[in-house]
Amino acid sequence: ASLDGDRLTVTGSFEGLQSPATSARLHAAPMGLRGPVISDLNATGGTSGKISGEITLTPAQADGLRRGHIYLQIQSEEAPNGNLRGWLLP
Repeated sequence: ASLDGDRLTVTGSFEGLQSPATSARLHAAPMGLRGPVISDLNATGGTSGKISGEITLTPAQADGLRRGHIYLQIQSEEAPNGNLRGWLLP
């Protein structure tokens, strides 16, 4: 992930899911907690693939990013509430 002003760009890959990915999203919450969706991302289907997306952050979201309160979550067919999570750290 990279931040340019208030524009957050996310690119990456995943592998090893037990069922095909259905979506990827950014959420806002402190590490270890679940939070609300702030943006959808693009994710390829399958048990491995790529994610990408861009979002213009609000001032509160940018502050949350600096504090490590934004995470990426990948949902899959067998885990619609989240299969893989990773917090974005400054």
